Order: sequence, then C-alpha cells, then structure tokens
Amino acid sequence: MYNIPENERKNYFLKFSRVTMLMLGIWPVRRGGDLLEKLYESYFLTTFLYYIAFNLSGLALAIRTWSNNYLTTASSMGIVIEYMSNAYKVWLFKTSVFKSLIKEIQDREREIFEGPDEAFKEIYIRNAESNKKVVLFYTIMGTSGISLYFITPLVSNVLMPLGYNNVTGVYEHYFIVFNWFPFDPNRYYWAAYLIQFTGCLIGYSYIVHCGAFYISILNFIRTQLKILRHVIVNMSEYSLLYKNTYKLTEEQSQFVLLRAVVLEHQRIISFVTKTNHTIQLFTLINFVISSFQLALLVYQIFQVAILQQVTVLSYFITLSTQLFLTYYAAHMILFESSNIASSIFEGNWDTYPPQTLKLLQMICMRAQKPLAMTIGPMAAVKVTALFQIFKALYSYICLIIKF
Repeated sequence: MYNIPENERKNYFLKFSRVTMLMLGIWPVRRGGDLLEKLYESYFLTTFLYYIAFNLSGLALAIRTWSNNYLTTASSMGIVIEYMSNAYKVWLFKTSVFKSLIKEIQDREREIFEGPDEAFKEIYIRNAESNKKVVLFYTIMGTSGISLYFITPLVSNVLMPLGYNNVTGVYEHYFIVFNWFPFDPNRYYWAAYLIQFTGCLIGYSYIVHCGAFYISILNFIRTQLKILRHVIVNMSEYSLLYKNTYKLTEEQSQFVLLRAVVLEHQRIISFVTKTNHTIQLFTLINFVISSFQLALLVYQIFQVAILQQVTVLSYFITLSTQLFLTYYAAHMILFESSNIASSIFEGNWDTYPPQTLKLLQMICMRAQKPLAMTIGPMAAVKVTALFQIFKALYSYICLIIKF
C-alpha cells in the first residue's frame, strides 16, 4: 500500500508546492549558474518587480481618494496591505535559509524511503497525502476566488452598465480592483484590464501558493514529531531490533536507540528554530494587519452591489482559510512536541533499567519546553491567537462603520 516508486519519492511531501513554486520562480534551482538558471532568476525578478509596481499604484490611488471616496480607499488598501506583506514573505522564501530547509526535507525523505522501517514510511506517506488534500482544497478555493475577480467586472459591464462620463465623453467600466494609471483607464480599458489581470494573477499566486508551501512545511514538522513519538512509544520493539541487528546487550541497545532519539529530536528542534527565526517577523506583521485588512473587506461587502459582494466575500473566505490552516498547523506542532513526554508513559517504561530511565528523564525534561512557531517575540502561533485576530476584526468593523 505504501510502496512508492523511486521516481516519485523526490520532494514527495512538497510535490504539489514544488510545481507551483517553480511556476512562480521561487523554488531553488541549482544548475551551476548556466543560462537557464539565469533566465529563471530573471523571470522571478521581473514578475516580482511588476508585482511591487502594481501594489504601489494601488497605494497611490488609496492616498488620492482618502478623503472623498472611502470605498475606493478601502478596496485599494485591502489589496495593498495583503499584497505587500506577501511580497516580504516571497522574499523570505528566496533566502538561503529556506533553500537549506528544502534540502533538509529532501534528505529526510531519502532516509525514510531508503530505510527498512515500514512504519516510518506509513506515517510519512499518510501525512503527506493528508497535507496534499489540504493544500489542494485551499488552492481550489483561492483559484475560484480570483476567477470571480476576473469575471465580475466583465459581467458587470454588460448587466449593469455605468454609461458615459459627461466630462470626458468616454464610456465608463468596472475594473478588477482600484488602481492608479498614468492614462485614462476607461478610454484604454483593455490595456488597463490586462495590467490588472497580470498583477492580480501574480498576487493571487503569491498569496495562495506561498501559503500552501508554508503550510506544507509546518505539516512536515508535525509529521517528524509523529515519527519521533512513534519510536518512543514502541521503544521496546526498536530496542530489540537494535539488539538483534548489532549483537548488543539490552542496555546497550536501549542506549544506542535513545541516543538516536535525542539526535533526531535535536534535528527537529534545529529545523523549527531556523524556520521560526526566518518567518517570525512576517508572522508578527501578518498578525497585526490581518484584522484591519479583513475589516476593510467586510466594509466593501456592505457597500458594493450584490455581484461584487460575492467576489469580495470569496476573497475574505480565502484569507480567513489561510489564517486558519496556518495557525492550526503551527498549533499542532506545539501539541505534538508537548506530547513527547507523555509518549514515554505510553510504552513499557516500567520495564526499563535505571540507566535507561535516566536518559528518558532527560528527554522528558527537554520536552517540557514545547516547540512552537512564534508571533515575533510575543507569543506562540496557536488557535487561541487566531481568535484574537477575529475579535479585533469585529472592533475594526465597528470603528470603520462609525466613521
């Protein structure tokens, strides 16, 4: 059931994200600096700079309409806030730290698939398949949402025409989002639409696919902790295996096994520390701005026509879903790591000699400080922190409606 062909093992956990991140130019490509690698990096830089310029045009329009058109301001700021924060996350994913993390995942997959332990493979593959379903569901949801953004203005132009502008004499149109253009967007509608289509497509891809990539990394960490807990719970069986394989005494086999457990635990701790150190500032920024940004979307839902309401609502649901999946995945890392100590008591600990129990006690003591992704230096990323975001969302909505 869990026999995966050798050609499908590479990047098994990140297989879906690898394809999408390659399309965005974010996935690390190592070709010795040849022409294709340079073209690949140039492609990423070009699309990334276009994305930044597109965001700046939205910010310019939000500033220009700050005092006389709050709907335009809310729409522009809602997009700009999310897009600019994701630009920072994209840049983080291009750093050497995330390249090294991807390599660690690849090395660990190779160890699991080439190793003899079928239980490891079963746990790993089962969780990889579960992660694939999660990111696929999220991707489909995000794709449906952005498709509505692209289709809605075209349909609205037909069903609810705006008519001619009495000043310019040009037929007015609906647009995907609000942006500033150095030309009259109504006069050159299809050029403006194409510019917005490209910018929003890149923005959607950064939000959804980078979000799915990060969720996959968090779920990979959780899977490694599950495998570690499996070894601790079944320590008697693994100790006997070591004893028979390496011709050791029972105490020696337990010591060798526990040493391997400690080293694996330290490797997971190092992986989490590097990931968290790189992403924690973005997590803090995202935590601070999410409530305000979602409140702007709710304000738009109350102000726009029914056709646009469905579109904005889909965007709201997409962002809320990403927050939930991310915070839940991080919360489960905290949960699995805090249960390492309890895993000791699920096994036959009462049959172990005193020396083995002392080593287990050391593991138990280290597990009292659970691994966690953090919101800057403030708090752990967990479901209760997500509740705070939505509590603040309600406060922002009340404030915006009041003014």
